[in-house]
Amino acid sequence: MHFYLTGIILQCGATPVNETTVCGSTNSSVVSAYLGSSHDGGRLCEFSITQYACAQLTDLSSQDLATVLSCGLDGNDNVSEETWKLFTQKVNPVLGPALDLLADTRLNKSRPAVLFLNVIGEVTLSSFSSTNLRDDSFVQRWFDSRLRPFLPHASETFLSCLSTRDFSCDTYRSVVRSFSQSFDVMSTDTQANVYVDFIKVFLSQNSTAGCVNVSQSSSDWLISSFGRFSVFTTVTDLQTLNSNFNVLDTLSLLSLRQLVELSSTPGFLSSAAAVDNLLLYVPDAQITAFFSSLSFTLQTQGVVLPSPVQEAVLQQVFDRANLTTLPDADLQIWILNILPSFIANITVQHVTSYFSIVQQRPCPISQQAVQLLNSSSSTFQPETQDQIYQLILGSLTGPAPLRCYGNQSYYAFLSSSFMSFQFPNLTTFLSLMPPARVPELMESVSPAEVSSLLNRPNAVDDVTQICQLFRNYPKTPQYLQTEPLLPVGLARQVLSCVWPQVLKVDVQSEVNQWFDHRLVQYLPLLTSQFIAPDVMLNTSCLSFKKFVSAMATYNYTAVEFSQSDIYNTILVYLNTSSDSTPKCYNTSNPDLSSTAWFADYISDFLSFVTLDDLLQFGSIQPFLVNLENLQLFGQTSVPDEVLEYYVSLLFEMNPSFSAYYLPLKFLCLAPASSFLQLSLEQMKNISSSVHQNCIDILPEVSAALASNAEVLTVDAIVALGQSSTGLSTAQISGAGGNLLLNTLSVLSLVQDWNLDQAMMIIQTLLSSGVYQINSVASLQNLGSLIIGVQSSIFNLISGNIFLEAMKSEQFVTNVARAPVIIQQTIVSQIIAVNSSSDAVITNVPDLMATEIPRVFLLDVPQSSSAAQTVNRKKWKHEQAVLIFETVTAQFSNPDDISFQVLQGFTCSRIQSFSTSKVMSLIRGCRRRVNQTLVLQESQLTCMYHFIKSADLAAFSQYPTEVLIYYNYSMVDRSLCRSYFSSLGTANFSVLSSTLSSNKQTLFNNARDCLGISGFRISRDQLDVLGSMCCFLSGEYIQSSDPYVLEKLKPCVDLSAQQISALESVLLGGNTSYGPSDSWNRTTLDSLDPLPLYLTTNIWSKFTQDNKQRFLKTFIRDLRKNDKASEMKILNMMNEVNKISRVKIKRSAETACTVGQILQAQVYSDMFPFAYNVPQFNACLSVQTLKDNLEAVTDRVYDRSYQRIILDKLNQAYPGGLSDEVLQVLGSASRAATPDDVRKWNVTKIDTLSSLMNQRNGDWDAEMVQLLVSKYLSVNGNALGSNELNALGGTNLCALNTSVLINIRAASVERASALSLTSCSSEKKSILFSIAQNAFNATNTRSANPVSIATYQLLQNYLGGADATFIRTLLNSSVNMDVLTFMSLKQSVINVLIVPEVKSLLGVNVADLKRYESAAQIQEWIRLQLQVDLDTLQIGLTGGRNSTLTESTVSTTTTASSTKAPSAQTSTTAAGSRVWSPVCLQLLLLAVTTMTLQLLH
Repeated sequence: MHFYLTGIILQCGATPVNETTVCGSTNSSVVSAYLGSSHDGGRLCEFSITQYACAQLTDLSSQDLATVLSCGLDGNDNVSEETWKLFTQKVNPVLGPALDLLADTRLNKSRPAVLFLNVIGEVTLSSFSSTNLRDDSFVQRWFDSRLRPFLPHASETFLSCLSTRDFSCDTYRSVVRSFSQSFDVMSTDTQANVYVDFIKVFLSQNSTAGCVNVSQSSSDWLISSFGRFSVFTTVTDLQTLNSNFNVLDTLSLLSLRQLVELSSTPGFLSSAAAVDNLLLYVPDAQITAFFSSLSFTLQTQGVVLPSPVQEAVLQQVFDRANLTTLPDADLQIWILNILPSFIANITVQHVTSYFSIVQQRPCPISQQAVQLLNSSSSTFQPETQDQIYQLILGSLTGPAPLRCYGNQSYYAFLSSSFMSFQFPNLTTFLSLMPPARVPELMESVSPAEVSSLLNRPNAVDDVTQICQLFRNYPKTPQYLQTEPLLPVGLARQVLSCVWPQVLKVDVQSEVNQWFDHRLVQYLPLLTSQFIAPDVMLNTSCLSFKKFVSAMATYNYTAVEFSQSDIYNTILVYLNTSSDSTPKCYNTSNPDLSSTAWFADYISDFLSFVTLDDLLQFGSIQPFLVNLENLQLFGQTSVPDEVLEYYVSLLFEMNPSFSAYYLPLKFLCLAPASSFLQLSLEQMKNISSSVHQNCIDILPEVSAALASNAEVLTVDAIVALGQSSTGLSTAQISGAGGNLLLNTLSVLSLVQDWNLDQAMMIIQTLLSSGVYQINSVASLQNLGSLIIGVQSSIFNLISGNIFLEAMKSEQFVTNVARAPVIIQQTIVSQIIAVNSSSDAVITNVPDLMATEIPRVFLLDVPQSSSAAQTVNRKKWKHEQAVLIFETVTAQFSNPDDISFQVLQGFTCSRIQSFSTSKVMSLIRGCRRRVNQTLVLQESQLTCMYHFIKSADLAAFSQYPTEVLIYYNYSMVDRSLCRSYFSSLGTANFSVLSSTLSSNKQTLFNNARDCLGISGFRISRDQLDVLGSMCCFLSGEYIQSSDPYVLEKLKPCVDLSAQQISALESVLLGGNTSYGPSDSWNRTTLDSLDPLPLYLTTNIWSKFTQDNKQRFLKTFIRDLRKNDKASEMKILNMMNEVNKISRVKIKRSAETACTVGQILQAQVYSDMFPFAYNVPQFNACLSVQTLKDNLEAVTDRVYDRSYQRIILDKLNQAYPGGLSDEVLQVLGSASRAATPDDVRKWNVTKIDTLSSLMNQRNGDWDAEMVQLLVSKYLSVNGNALGSNELNALGGTNLCALNTSVLINIRAASVERASALSLTSCSSEKKSILFSIAQNAFNATNTRSANPVSIATYQLLQNYLGGADATFIRTLLNSSVNMDVLTFMSLKQSVINVLIVPEVKSLLGVNVADLKRYESAAQIQEWIRLQLQVDLDTLQIGLTGGRNSTLTESTVSTTTTASSTKAPSAQTSTTAAGSRVWSPVCLQLLLLAVTTMTLQLLH
């Protein structure tokens, strides 16, 4: 038979017995002999069990056996189980009766007893039949009596075997009862074994099915089936063995352990009632044990009771465990071991009860109590956690606040007190400190703990408390320096708490600590509130200085204030109001006595300083020469006026301050006087610095630097570099040829030489024999000095040499800067190499193409490559008209064509193009990004003829100037605003004098379109009007929005009325420039360029200092960028000087009182405005004038001053002025008298070219004749092409006819187009005749049509053409523009009839209507029949009435019908009938005859 126990299979009755082995050495015969004899049993105990087992025991009685067992079982002998089994097998027949005799015997647990019981189980019980085992009386006799002494010591083996016996349920219960009777004398292990090895196994067998009786209650079943061994079962086993087992029916029977098991079984306890019911069966005495066991079980099994169950359990604990009265040690056990399982989800009520138990206990216990709660805090409801927080808080207050606080960190104490239960917010944190203990407690908290406190969520309930914290915290500096930043908002609040304290620190070392260490993390958190002027105003000087230093290196990218805000604070702080002593400067205070005031208190924010600000800082004189301040100004970008003021004040207070000690940037602003009186070494160093750091070096500075080199050396010239332009001609000539040759590599790179300087260098080189100009290298090596070479030298150089030299771009650039006569000479030499058009456009550099004579452009190849070459070059209009057609034909995209070519657009040259091509070219002429094509009126009117037939409304697609010539009636009214907005960007200076009245017409139309009524124009309307504002009358300017001033700024010129009006607007004070009492240098800068026109009315409102500083840069800018004529500048300065001059008491003294004019002064842009005429005369020496002639003449434009110049030159050169002097006289030459000129040596074309330069003003005819005659009086001189170019049209017309007739045709052929508008009719005829011979005489005199090219070559000379020549143009399709037509002799115009004029003008004929108000047109109209004029269909009126007397008409008709009929019917190329000259003469004769008849 087998049975299962914990997976191990055991066998019963399987102990093997080998009697031979057991008895082999045993003498058992004595036993047998004794038993076989009659005996009294006295010796039975003398024999061992082994002897009995090996003997024959047939004579052994039950009484004898009982005696043997009594003595054999009560011992610890080593008899084996095999021996006991052999013994039992032999005594088995009498075993039962013998056991009956021992039934009341009490055996101690011994090995023999255990083994004997085991053997009984194997031998005796196995011999029982099923009937025996199911016989209750039989079983009871054995177990209740015979085996009773042995049952307390039943082994696992016996019990296991016993469980396999075939008991009935009843006999089983009897066996259980028998065991239960021995329960109390059993060991605990045996008790457990009975259940495990017998009861549980037996009931688990299928055959027994738990011995469950359906009629039996669970409690009865439990009692009968388990007896007293039920305590060892588990509820799970019970439910397994009895599926109908009702636990609740057996609660009273369950052990404490089983009750614990039940309680820890998930789902069993599901309500408070179930808990209360179960605990009724736990005696008070065992309540601690129960909860201890339950807690352990729950923790071991990881079981968590439902919240209601836990609540009920905890209530039972508080009700029955008497925790309040427990000793501290016992309560500690509860806290540490028992309560942890029941504390989850604790309620507010129970927490309160819990705290009432632990609150007044010793601190370790109360802290452990909180720790217990903390361990389950995550399960608590918010209200519970809040209650715990409040209870902990309450424990820290009261009669004994902080009673558990020891010698520890206050923060750590609170952390251990509150644990995870909502650490106190900052307000509470501070309020928990007893006032008397605040210093102690604050001292105990480390900076890291303060950081931890403030970083806690919601720790800061009131930001003002942060300041309270740091006010009392003694380690604030350490905290700020060592702890990481809080979230930005809190960290910024921390900063706000300490910031006022920091600003008041006035000990340097402490200030350094704050800014260099403690606040390093916090400074990036500054806001505009921290640095506001009112916050910073009372800062200590030392703290403010450190603040400025910190802000100078501050990162402004992440803050909402800027460096300008810092500066505003600085400005308010340093503003001294009426006190002249700068703030934070005190010579008696060592901490405040530093003169590095700007570096200390303004630092890098100096870039925001304005001149007005600077004046608010008090007297800065003590700081001017401080090197740190100078360096700061030198390194900081500040407004020019500030630097200028500083520098001027520096030199005003320290006149002898040398530029040698200035920082680099100051060198760029230092007055020329600071560069004087330098040693050679100093000059070298400073000159190097100036050229490396100054973008634009003032000419007077260069002159001052150069003046230090009394004797020029190689080193001096190298050091001067670009400033060599300040050398006087005396210094240059004194240097000698060798020195100049040795420094040529330097001098040749210098830009902006004056002509007299360059000429002196060249002259010295050549005259000394050290240099010759005869090769490519010698040309290129001259560099920028090429301008000083006389054209006669170039005439001797082969064109091939120039071609080679021109391969250097720099050489080309230098030549392009030379006087035009030099460029013309070089171009002539190049053309001489190969004069074909192809070669000319290839060989002549792009920048010099303007000097190519027009005749060499007539045969430009019609190829793409040639077109590209031409397209890159710079051209004059007169050249462009000749190449326009050839070049533009090669381009499909007009935007690829340069404006240099497009300026040649004429109606004469577009006839071969389709309309779409013409429109494309017109669009190509519109304004480009940074370029505007300057077109002439005739070009614009021509363009309009094509546009009017296309899209008139595409305003932006055409050059804006075309819009000026629109017929406004054709513009859609809804588009008029767009039209005028586009028109507003046009340049109205293109309008000829004839059409100037159109400005008013256009303005009237604009008024109507924009709804302008009265004289007031709004800002929006002004923006639309644009450049039309330039011809607003004074009434409009004064009445319109002040914005009108901005619209007047781009105007080319302003009338006196306009100037008066704009001044009135300015003085009104309602402009963006403010009232006049607020005006300063900045105002003048903002008004640019209007100061050119201002009168003393405005200039008187500015201080002398503001005017001087402004004018110095303003005039220089005007000149440098060619923004205004010198006469405008002169007029402006006359207005400026009126103010100062009226204050000067004129003196008869002729001595110089304002300072000698020296080399440096004459190069100033303010020269000679500081000198009135007498002082100019007295202070300018002849020598200074000679040595710096061009520097003087280039700046002096007043005729009174120029007369002084000429007088002094006459003193210097009593024998007359040389060519070299005359070439640099400039406009001063116009102050000469005929007597002056008669002493002039005008021998060179260079001189004539310079003197005739129209930029220097106009000549009287007498003077021109005198100058030309002096030139022509020189052997070899004649009016060649260069001379004609020099004279130009105006001066040419001043010459006598006797001179003009000697001009050769070849000269005119190669000359530029000459304007003859100022010539008399006779001179025009002479010049036309020469031009006619020059430009293909054969062709122009033939009856054949004249080519377009010939027409354009002759166009400027047509004012001298006769009617015969003009009629040769009728069939040439020249499309003459009306302005050219009007330039013809009136007599020629008058003889042309309507059809002839129509043929002559071609597409331009409609412009007769546009110009009909011109006198020439009016006179012609009056001579024409109205019916003929009507045929033009352009609305011309004013012609003659066609109704004549019958005789006159008859005569006319007869004459017309009989004379030259073929001529009468001849037709022009345009299809118009043309009257023959004979017919016209007959008509005039008839008219004359009729008139005479009427008179008589």
